[in-house]
Amino acid sequence: MDIRTAKPNEKNIIIDLWEYCFDDSPEFVQWFFNTRYHHDNTLVVLDKNRICSTSQLLPYNISIRGKNMKTSYIVGVSTWPEDRGKGYISKLLYRSLEEMRERKQWVSILLPFNYDFYRKYCWETCYNYNLYTGSKDNFLNYLNKIEIRGNLRPVSLPEDLNVLETFYSYYTNGLNGFVVRTVDDWDRILADARIDGGNGYIYKIGNQAMGFMLLSDDQDAINIRSIYCKNIEIYLEMLKIALYFSVKNKKVILQDKLGLSFLPHIIEFDIIKQEKPFVMGRIVDVKKALENLPSRFDDELVIKVVDPFLEWNNISLYLENTENRLSVTPTHKAPDFVIHISVLSQLLWGFYTVEQAIEYKKMQTNSRYKVKALSSIFYNTIPYIYEDY
Repeated sequence: MDIRTAKPNEKNIIIDLWEYCFDDSPEFVQWFFNTRYHHDNTLVVLDKNRICSTSQLLPYNISIRGKNMKTSYIVGVSTWPEDRGKGYISKLLYRSLEEMRERKQWVSILLPFNYDFYRKYCWETCYNYNLYTGSKDNFLNYLNKIEIRGNLRPVSLPEDLNVLETFYSYYTNGLNGFVVRTVDDWDRILADARIDGGNGYIYKIGNQAMGFMLLSDDQDAINIRSIYCKNIEIYLEMLKIALYFSVKNKKVILQDKLGLSFLPHIIEFDIIKQEKPFVMGRIVDVKKALENLPSRFDDELVIKVVDPFLEWNNISLYLENTENRLSVTPTHKAPDFVIHISVLSQLLWGFYTVEQAIEYKKMQTNSRYKVKALSSIFYNTIPYIYEDY
């Protein structure tokens, strides 16, 4: 068995494996492998020179607690049926994390087919979202007092790039774990919506842009993927006008990736609200991920990290404030906290606060009076991501 990066002439084999394992439309597969795939970002497992398993590492920049970090979104993890149960995926994931570390990518994200499967390798849920489903009529009844004062027009790049960046920047201000988008990222997001019969749309009142949203007209529903604006009044107007996006579809799916409710009492209108797990996160190199984080505390503490999968993360670290940045140094001092890497990942992303992690018995503390210091590093924040690959 061997693991290496894919060669240019192996693309068709990797497409065949993708199509076998994933239920994506031919249009999406063609678009993905024309625009997102690159052999240098693809790892393959070989047995006797035959590709058995593969994974892809899609590069991004994300903002973690005010620090921009390079990362890879792991996608396309797949194995032929006859090669399953041989331990290939475990070795492939380990090599993927090694590769990310070599690329100075200190954190990793993925959207799993099965959450428990990836928990074995210490990824953990770091983002969730609210999903609202119901009939168009029920949504309209909920919004019956909302007046639509503007209109929609399709996004056009590069002309509208400033509008998109303005509202995205406003929306993500103070959030955690979001993608720092480039022009290519915007192109990809819009192209993905167009594959499903949608687009990005700017909402204007008069000549002023008030926000934008991502819509698609799926086979059985209007899918409101995201709404970006600056206040709840505009949000409700944009939600209402989105309901008229399709004449044929009478069902509506609204995704609130922020995981917060802007829609009080909506379930009283026979609209189903579900909280869903979303993207998983994992720290690739704990020392590098933590050092130079913006520091808010004037104390010092020691954490012992436990990582059953990546040996280099099994380390005790001395944390202190140096010029408003977190200084991280290996140490042999007794720890104030013993933290599993999956829990530390959730603290870094803000999925749990320190107090919650202790209350839920997800971490061990030997110094209760140090909780405030650790909480000042992992202060309360809200993780957000739109991207699902």
